[in-house]
Amino acid sequence: MKKTSRLSLTLRVTAIAALLAALGLWVATGSHRGWTQTSKVIQQHDEITGIDYPVRVPGFVAGVEVLAGGVAAAAVLGGASLFTNRRRTASA
Repeated sequence: MKKTSRLSLTLRVTAIAALLAALGLWVATGSHRGWTQTSKVIQQHDEITGIDYPVRVPGFVAGVEVLAGGVAAAAVLGGASLFTNRRRTASA
């Protein structure tokens, strides 16, 4: 049975963490399917005239490039774990 090296295991765990972090950030900020936005549009209501109007407020909404970057980083780390040296067991 082959044992994986500590480096290989660390790379795989880091790849999973990078994937989960990117997915978590993307979902937590609104799962926006477009590009990243640095402001949000909210509707406010004027009580005197009764008109609703949009107001831009500062806010971060992660886009698909954040998700794609996280997936790419996880793929690179996971792929790198396949090329690390494996421990060799001494056979007598």
